[in-house]
Amino acid sequence: MLCRCDDTGKWIHPPLERSRYTGGPVHFEEVSGRGTIFSYIVIRQALVPGRIPPYVVGLIELDEQPGLRINAVIDADPADVRIGQPVQACIADLGESGYRIPEFTIRHENDAT
Repeated sequence: MLCRCDDTGKWIHPPLERSRYTGGPVHFEEVSGRGTIFSYIVIRQALVPGRIPPYVVGLIELDEQPGLRINAVIDADPADVRIGQPVQACIADLGESGYRIPEFTIRHENDAT
């Protein structure tokens, strides 16, 4: 779910109480969760409970709108991650830590999702 301008239909992230485009009302709407890796870094220190380094945090450009970017963990071997790769959002259960977080997985050409 991301914030969307009622007047223009443009997506807004991070969310705001009023549209950055018109100052008008906004609402939350479901997105496809599909996107492309715009940039990424490899985390090599334990920073998140339940997440064992090394892991990748990416800046993902969502398919819904050019320039609509969010950051999240990419569930993939750091050596396999490339800028421009297609990804799909999912929810990760971090086990005993009790955390559930959104993250992305690499989407392969033969994936129907």
